[in-house]
Amino acid sequence: MRLAIWSTTTPRENSTHTEMFRRQLEEVELAERIGIDQIWFFEHHLQPTAPVPSPNLLIAAAAQRTRHIRFASMVNILPFRHPLLVAEEAAMLDNLTDGRLDMGLGRGLRPPEFEAFGVDQAKSREMFLESFEIIRRVWADENFVYQGKYWTVGKEAPLSPPLVQRPHPPFLVSAQSEESLRWAAEHDIPFAQIDSLVDQARRDQALYRQVQTAHGYAPAPRLYLMREIYVGDSDARARAEARLHLLQYWELWNRYTQFTRGGWLPDSYDFWRRQAPMLHAMSFEEIVANDMVLLGGPETVANAILRLADRLDLMGLALIFKLGVMPYDMVEHSMTAFGEEVVPRIRHLLDR
Repeated sequence: MRLAIWSTTTPRENSTHTEMFRRQLEEVELAERIGIDQIWFFEHHLQPTAPVPSPNLLIAAAAQRTRHIRFASMVNILPFRHPLLVAEEAAMLDNLTDGRLDMGLGRGLRPPEFEAFGVDQAKSREMFLESFEIIRRVWADENFVYQGKYWTVGKEAPLSPPLVQRPHPPFLVSAQSEESLRWAAEHDIPFAQIDSLVDQARRDQALYRQVQTAHGYAPAPRLYLMREIYVGDSDARARAEARLHLLQYWELWNRYTQFTRGGWLPDSYDFWRRQAPMLHAMSFEEIVANDMVLLGGPETVANAILRLADRLDLMGLALIFKLGVMPYDMVEHSMTAFGEEVVPRIRHLLDR
């Protein structure tokens, strides 16, 4: 089982964005020291609480500070950019990271972002699928001329720079609707799920496995379960210290609930029209009791991870250490305690 950190980016009061990015890069260095396998950066546009319009720039910066940890965008939102450019940037990142790049892809979720780019969100799945095929062909074919529904490509030269990883960097997608899960399984692509209930993840994993094997792939684990986490000195202190920050972070589901109630999400996002209000309605106690957040002292957090691994066939856990505007020193303390006191307790999972 692999360990990833989904590195959120939220500005703090009385601080600058320059300081915020500096701290984020220091977080990556700490992640490598405590044995984390991967760092994921998200993409958001015109969102003051998540100012990262290019996860690829963060990958390029962080790669120069590390030796072993892998990187992924979670995700590059394909409808917003020409796929030839996405493919070329990925090739450059594959070189800058010396082959430590995973290619995280998605179709986007926030309606205001589609509105800002003038992209019809109802067509996002079609655009995603076309873009994905173009990216694969750009990487594979020396000459590739294509005219599709959304993009035209006239590539009559080799990819420059060429990829380091062959045949290409591993793909990673966000998949929680049945249609997305089936598509990922048909291509044997690892998939990440944010804030899925364990029963939901078990159901989705079973569907994925069924489609995966039907398409001739070995029944290998492909699920990355994303979980918020805070490791304190004790259960009581962890709850007291993290509660407000967790609830502040959880407000993201209120924002998506408002998009749902306002009729902003098209029919192809029906899963999120149901999921966001359900998550928003959960109390702090329900979030903790359902292992939606890994919260407590080292032993409690380790036991929660063991429970998840027992119920799910996990490829990895993607951990969110920065909750809302949690102070940086709390984040660093939690990460250090995780590396020093939790990882040894789950070592057999990581070595399996």
